[in-house]
Amino acid sequence: MTNSSIPFTAAIFDLDGTLLDSVWVWREVDRVFFGELGIAEPEDYARSVQGMSFRETAEYTVRRFGLSRTAEEVMDGWMRMTAEAYARRVALKPGALSYLRSLKRAGVKLAVATANREDLFGPTLRRCGAWELFDAVCTSAEVGDVCKDDGSLFQLAAHRLGVAPADCVVFEDTLEGVLGARRAGMGVYAVRDAGNDHNLDKIAALADGVMDDFTRMERFHGLGGRQRCVIFTSRCDGDVRRAYRQKAGDWILCADGGWQLAQKAGVKPDLVIGDFDSSEQPDEGPVERYPAEKDDTDTMLCLKKGLAMGYDDFLVVGGFGGRIDHTLGNLQAMRYAADRAAAIEMCDGESWATVVEGGAVHVPADVIGEGNVKLSVFALDRECRGVTIRGAKWAIEDGAWTNGFPLGVSNEFAGEYAGISVEKGALLVTVCREGQPGRGE
Repeated sequence: MTNSSIPFTAAIFDLDGTLLDSVWVWREVDRVFFGELGIAEPEDYARSVQGMSFRETAEYTVRRFGLSRTAEEVMDGWMRMTAEAYARRVALKPGALSYLRSLKRAGVKLAVATANREDLFGPTLRRCGAWELFDAVCTSAEVGDVCKDDGSLFQLAAHRLGVAPADCVVFEDTLEGVLGARRAGMGVYAVRDAGNDHNLDKIAALADGVMDDFTRMERFHGLGGRQRCVIFTSRCDGDVRRAYRQKAGDWILCADGGWQLAQKAGVKPDLVIGDFDSSEQPDEGPVERYPAEKDDTDTMLCLKKGLAMGYDDFLVVGGFGGRIDHTLGNLQAMRYAADRAAAIEMCDGESWATVVEGGAVHVPADVIGEGNVKLSVFALDRECRGVTIRGAKWAIEDGAWTNGFPLGVSNEFAGEYAGISVEKGALLVTVCREGQPGRGE
């Protein structure tokens, strides 16, 4: 998984204002903080602290305004004001997750280099599905709480990644960060943000490129095509060759005994993951073995591995039938993927499923081949709003569904495909081959 068109081996990302849309949080903190002090916030305050570490900013604030509080007390207050916003409301910049994943799939090493504190930004990156993509996380506190413009933070990140500075590129939003990247001997891309308008000309003169967000990075370098991660489970009640239709570039993971299923499909696993408590371990090929007593199912281990490798398109082969707890566990794993903005399908040739969360999906009537099938849509959340189903016998527009009543079971296709969308909440969409009338209802 390499892409020679990407002109760097490692990418180092600042967070606030660069990868995270979070500057608004600090503007609100400043408003409340200075309001409590009973003084007007100076116009140059936000610009003055750009590039400083968390501690440097607190010490500067105490010193400049002659506060009776210590820097530690100021930092504790800021932490209390920002923790909820970072945990629940701060989001990635547009296109950021997709770009990070494309770099990861291409074999680029990734690091965080930030003046912020991990107990703030960690929950944000985990909630947004980005945390597992980073090979190193570095903060200014680890280099003496100095301003970014000396480059030491970026040098630390390169060292932890095991990559020479000349092979690294930094993504930053402040002039101080851009200067630090250059002093560290690295390439640098700048992200426009409301806080850096006053230095934009200087930033643009130093940077290799300037962008508003990460939605059109192909302007700067190749990204490579979207690839799929295929996870073979240990059970497939239907024809595995109908369940899995090979695509060029598929990365094949096998959950435990799923390697035997892959063998039947005529494909060679790239990696086999599991505890092998109910099947044999393969004699050849790469294997990651886990203890039988663990929190993750073998399928979930494979899914997490795929996400950490940058994949956002998954096919689970098999996964239905047998023990009901295994089937439900696989469906929950699908929700886990959808929560992290990844597309995921599960198919065994007789049944097919996907999860759509705050979006839309088009389902072909022949998704499991020719024949009579039933289309069902279930609410996974307590309330799903804006539910729309088109191209089905029983259509709905802008409905409100709950997970306490199976309103969408046993629908039928009215044409070649059905479109299902939801504005808020998550839906489980299934297509099943029709058996004997009434069975199971």
